[in-house]
Amino acid sequence: MGSKIWRIVGAAFVGMLGFGAVIPMLPVYLHEQAGASTFLTGLLVGLSSAFALLGRLLAGKTADRKGRRIALLLGMAFCAVAGVLYLPMFGLAAMAAGRVLHGLGEGFFVTAAVAWAVDVAPDNRRAQTLGYLSSGIWGGVSIGPAIGQALGTMASVALFLTASSIAVMAIVFVIDEHPRPHGHVSSRWFPPPVLLPGIVLGLGNVTYAAMAGFLILLLHHRGHGTAWAFSAFAVAVLFGRAAFGGLPDRMGPRRSLLAGYVLLALGLIAIVAGLSWQFDVPAALLIGLGYSFPWPALASVVVSQVPVSERAMALGALNAFYDLFVAGSSAVAGAAAGRWGFTAPFWIALGCVAAATVMVLTIGVGTKSHALVESSRSEPAGARR
Repeated sequence: MGSKIWRIVGAAFVGMLGFGAVIPMLPVYLHEQAGASTFLTGLLVGLSSAFALLGRLLAGKTADRKGRRIALLLGMAFCAVAGVLYLPMFGLAAMAAGRVLHGLGEGFFVTAAVAWAVDVAPDNRRAQTLGYLSSGIWGGVSIGPAIGQALGTMASVALFLTASSIAVMAIVFVIDEHPRPHGHVSSRWFPPPVLLPGIVLGLGNVTYAAMAGFLILLLHHRGHGTAWAFSAFAVAVLFGRAAFGGLPDRMGPRRSLLAGYVLLALGLIAIVAGLSWQFDVPAALLIGLGYSFPWPALASVVVSQVPVSERAMALGALNAFYDLFVAGSSAVAGAAAGRWGFTAPFWIALGCVAAATVMVLTIGVGTKSHALVESSRSEPAGARR
């Protein structure tokens, strides 16, 4: 792997530290200190994902036309401003605006970083490169919550988000980019090869909405006191992406997807059962390991199906499904938690994992959409361009 890839991974790591620090603090602050209802808590947690969806689509266009570095810098500028708006003294309205900017910023940042990493990766190691990049992202997400817990207040976390975003901008300034001549950039917003992988990705990512929005609240409600369960989830994603991110390059995405969904289902069942506090961290680890499998497989398939001139746009559109499903399911999960308790979001996630598994198992061999499960095994990455 070239040194530029590792610098991009490092930027992703630092950028996600602030994002991770917000995760455990925001729902607790909203529900227990600001007096927000469970529905409003879920809505505000999911609001950033709704605007990250828009951010990813805009970022794809920007990165394909103006370059990956410009899109990445713009995203981190949004995140830096979001940190200021998160300060409790500005109230819930400013925090909602901060969630909007944080979503846009994360959408720009991640889309640009992913496209940049794919640009500099060898064709036959794209899934592995995406795994490494995702390890940087999830390294930040896994360590970030510990930083948030240590900082202890929403105000401190907000300032940390701003500081870490500015640090990423400094890192990116010293990374040189040599954009490839893409020629004509398509005017379309949604490359068709993204649809099926996007739906499968989105269904699996409903689990993230449950984990990010309601895991800590559920454990607090049960009196288990397992404060580090979400960090365990994020560390497992980090390990899985680093250790197994190259599997789709060697064995194709179908087996990776199915293995991931089995692990997700086992972990979610353990969380719902809630037998004792000793099971909380192992269940979170299972969920995190299962969650690590689908994205590198699906992203590498999408990249193999689109021209270079649409690469960032396609990856942005794929990740937009993540935001669409997380935003929608966060609001639904908040309403369900208010009516049926904090286990309801995890039942919803389990049902969506089952639906994704059925979709993977029932895709017709030989059809155009069958690229989801076979294309990366049957021909080298990039061969269809």
